Amino acid sequence: MSDSSWSWAAELTSRFLKKPARLQHLMECLPDTMDPGTRRRCQFLLYGIVRHWAFLEAGLDEWVKKRPRVGLRAALLVASFEIMSDLVKGPQIVDHAVRNIGKKYSKSERGLANAVLRKVSARMSERLLVEPTDAAGIAMRYSHPLWLIERWEQQFGLEGALQMAEWNQREPELYALSLKEDVPVAIGETSQWERYSNLTKEAWPAVQEQLDAASIYIQNPGARLAPEMLAKFFVDGRVLDLCAAPGGKSIYLDKFLGEAASEIVALDLPGSRLARLKSNVAQLGSSRIRVVASDVFNLDLESIGSFEAVFLDAPCSNTGVMQRKPDVKWRLKREDSKELAGLQERMLEKASSFVCEKGVLLYSTCSIDGDENEGAIDRFLSSSTGQAFERLESSTSLPWESGHDGSGVCAMRRR
Repeated sequence: MSDSSWSWAAELTSRFLKKPARLQHLMECLPDTMDPGTRRRCQFLLYGIVRHWAFLEAGLDEWVKKRPRVGLRAALLVASFEIMSDLVKGPQIVDHAVRNIGKKYSKSERGLANAVLRKVSARMSERLLVEPTDAAGIAMRYSHPLWLIERWEQQFGLEGALQMAEWNQREPELYALSLKEDVPVAIGETSQWERYSNLTKEAWPAVQEQLDAASIYIQNPGARLAPEMLAKFFVDGRVLDLCAAPGGKSIYLDKFLGEAASEIVALDLPGSRLARLKSNVAQLGSSRIRVVASDVFNLDLESIGSFEAVFLDAPCSNTGVMQRKPDVKWRLKREDSKELAGLQERMLEKASSFVCEKGVLLYSTCSIDGDENEGAIDRFLSSSTGQAFERLESSTSLPWESGHDGSGVCAMRRR
């Protein structure tokens, strides 16, 4: 166990406890000089703590009348997650944690940590065996907000809610898309999805070598569903990819559509995400993809023209990607759905204005929520603007069934 990775995990956890933030942004706080192994260990700890936050907190609350100050609480959570991850080494983990806590906190706080963590370690195996039987039990055992479990129960039944919660608690696997036509990824294990390889067990230097050679693009197989649906109905012409960063959809379309796409305009807001989009496209070296920096609501038909296909990957609740982004479940609020619905409807209306006659409008989200998928499409098609379109095909991918990220996709055609 590295003291550096442990201390940094406690520090970043403390920051998260004060204000839940995107874990990717918290990881950017780590020093550039940190070696890759220490960084990976810190990431493992931070993501695991946030993934199991409610369960770990409950384990600590059993033994303290009043929660300690944030920094100490964060350190206890780091140790609790380590115990959860390696039950056999519980005593050693406690010793290591208490030693680290003693360097920063008072003698009484060190004593509290020692007593609490030994009790947490003794109880952990028993707590992990508990099988929840209702929404509240699922929310606690699998660390999700109760309102979210209840929403899933309403849409998918209790068993569906349980399977979704269980899925989110698994360590995500790493996949890569082959960027070489008819050439499989040279490393990793073959997956059930064509062009994708599972790199979860691959050493990172080998992965980096393939990335540097522009042979692969790191992407979850769930990302293929929307481009593949678009390809079913696209004949030829120009493609507009709205909300394009970091570039995975445009890159997949470039490879999948080939010469049929005369141009792919990849648009996103100016900022760090756009810089990443430009970098990914430049590495690919495609002459068909043109990156444009703009707010979609400031875009006008006269300057950009019309397109045979418009692809809107709309802002959403991200409920389909919580396995890879465990912070989402703690940042998401019940009332966000109304605001998101309004934004999605406005973006659909704007996106539709760039679709030429007989052109295809493709709407997608990385959400499994029916209100953001079928509900959004139903509202659009019943609007005055949407009546000019017909639904061609739609689907919702549920992670516990598909084995990859969840999403909603719908293809429509201008009449």
